[in-house]
Formats: sequence, structure tokens, C-alpha cells
Amino acid sequence: MSDGAALSALMSSRPIRVLHVMEATIGGTKRHLLDLVESIDKDAIQIEIASPRVRSDPHGDTSFFSDMTALGVVVHEIPMVRSIRPIADLRTTLALARLIRRRRHQVVHTHSTKAGLVGRLAAFACSGTRTVHTPHGFYFLNFSRLVVRSVLRWQERVLGWITSRVIVLSKGERTVAAGVISLRKLRYIPNTFDSFDPVSRAEARDRLGLPEDAGVVVTTARFTAQKAPFDVAETFALVHRLHPETRFVWMNEGELKDAVEARLRTLGVEAATIRPGYLSDARELLTAADVYVHLARWEGAPYSVMEAMTAGVPVVAARAVGTEDLIEDGVTGILVDQGDVSAAASAVARLLTDLGEARTLSRNARKAIVVHHNRDAMARATEQVYRELVLG
Repeated sequence: MSDGAALSALMSSRPIRVLHVMEATIGGTKRHLLDLVESIDKDAIQIEIASPRVRSDPHGDTSFFSDMTALGVVVHEIPMVRSIRPIADLRTTLALARLIRRRRHQVVHTHSTKAGLVGRLAAFACSGTRTVHTPHGFYFLNFSRLVVRSVLRWQERVLGWITSRVIVLSKGERTVAAGVISLRKLRYIPNTFDSFDPVSRAEARDRLGLPEDAGVVVTTARFTAQKAPFDVAETFALVHRLHPETRFVWMNEGELKDAVEARLRTLGVEAATIRPGYLSDARELLTAADVYVHLARWEGAPYSVMEAMTAGVPVVAARAVGTEDLIEDGVTGILVDQGDVSAAASAVARLLTDLGEARTLSRNARKAIVVHHNRDAMARATEQVYRELVLG
């Protein structure tokens, strides 16, 4: 055996050392990494994580560290803030670079915008380290102003030059990525989730304090601009005018919570809206709903929509990157234009009264999710990305 072949055989027999860098340790990004950690081949891939212990704005979701350590993962606490702070960001980048060199990580896999910035710069400073980035929704889609969006697209393009691979979670996200990242670097690996057992409709309504016979509309959207919470509030109010007996449940937290609650009061729908805050078991309670509402402006591939579809709840959603990949309008859910709260309310009201259509949509949605979103397939595809970078 030649020296090169012997070295290749030795490398392939050892686990690939991968460092995942996370700042957004909540919501779908957290869920994605949990699914990957649980499903990855641990004999082939050795995962470690670098993240803050608690995100600077966790909105009640503070279990990331404990969830990961419970799975046996080594988690390195690295201070990281969501907003742009040049001095703090430089310190974070240097701390990550020191960690990468000390632990000799072969691949650095970053998630979302901020970790994607500091993590990729840190990996670039470490000779021989490969980088993988998962955007979980490109942040520049949040901005309508051309100048701001162009600057952020340029930033992503520059970072793409020092990135080995970019993993996108939906076909829509792949289309967006193709405008800023080299096609040879892109890998499409559909977002997936672990199976779960929702409680019965009666139990879910009992736990949420809902009457058994009321029409119920649910969302788990965070009170943050990306999730369009004011559109959700307007939709709730319009549905309430059409069906005053309807109850609404909003399970989450966020920096816009006070402003959204004020809007609910102004719209006269506050008393009809239950707001239990962030619930770690929210997806188990989705069966309380007759309709699920998701009006986010952009996504990677939203877990909340997949979970509602799995729970057998028909979904009304705004057209957005990521969301449109999950829902076929009129077949597995209903899509409306972004900002069109009248259309959203009309769709919700229709599903509250047309139980036949609601059942058909939910049945089709459940079948589509089971067929196209397999957690083990996601893990195997991600492992292959690591192998092609390290082993060739």
C-alpha cells in the first residue's frame, strides 16, 4: 500500500471532527441541530458545539445547553451576541479560532447569520479547516430597501468565497442562494424533524383552557419581525369579526410582544386570544387547533408548519421562501400573498366552516410530510458533505 493510500485509510477510519457554531440557539435552528445530533453516525462524525449558554434574547427558550449535553455532546461556551458589535464580534472570532486550533476541528459548520459571520471568519484563519454554512433563511430577505438588501447580499457573497459548502433546506432557499453562492458549493438537504405524539384534541384544549366546541386558531410565531406578528394580529381580528365565538392561541415570546399585545387590544381581540408564552411542548398541543396560521416573511423550511401538518391541522400561510416548498396551495394547505390579511382571514374563516375541505387538506399534508421529510436521510446527506470535504 502506498503512503498516500495508507494515510487515506487511516483518516477514513477515524471520526471526522466537526464543530457546529450557533448563536441562534432557539426555535427551528435549535431543533435542526438537535435532529442532526440525534441522527448522525457517531462512529463516523464527532460533533462538538460552540455557542453562548443562553441567547441574548431567548424568548423563554433557554434549554439549548442542557438539551445538547444530555445527548452527550461537548458544548463550548463562547460569548456571542445577535446584533453587530465589532469589538465583541472580533473577540468571538478570535475565541473560536483558538478553539478550532486547540480541538483540531476538521470542519466548522455554522448556522444562521451571526454565527455564519464569526464562525466562517474564524475557520478561515485556521489553515486546512473546511467550512459549511446553513443559512436557515437568508437574512437579507428581511429588508425591502434595495441599498440595505444589496449590502447584505454582498456580505453573503464575500463570505461565500471562504465557504466550502452551503447547505440549503428548501428549493426556494436554493434559488435565492444561487444568486450569491457558487452553484458547485450548494447542497440541497430538505429540513426534517423527529416524530412526535400530539395529545388528543380534548386534552390539548383542556390544558390550554379552551372550550371543546369553539373554533380555535393557533400560531406559534415568535413576536419578531420575521414572523410578521402584526399581520397575524390583524388576521385574528378579522376572523373574530366574522366568527365572534372563535378563540385564538398564540404560543411564543419575542421582542415585539408588548407592541403586538397592544395591537391586539386596539383591535378588540385581546380577550379572545390566549397567550401562554413560550411552551417547550407547543407542538404536542397543536391538536387543539382547527386551523394553524403562519405568515412569516421568509424561512429556511419552517418546523412549525411541518409540525402542524403532521398533527393533522390545516395550515394557512403567507407565500415565502421555504414555506412555499412545504405547501401546495389548495392541496396541502392554503397560501396567501404576504401582507394580505384579508385573504388570510378569509381562508381561515372558510376552513372553520368547511370541515370537508379542512379534512382533505390536513390528510394530504400529513402524507406529503411523511414521504418527503425523513430525518435519517437528512443526517446521511449531511455526513456525506463532511466526507467529501475531508476525505475527498
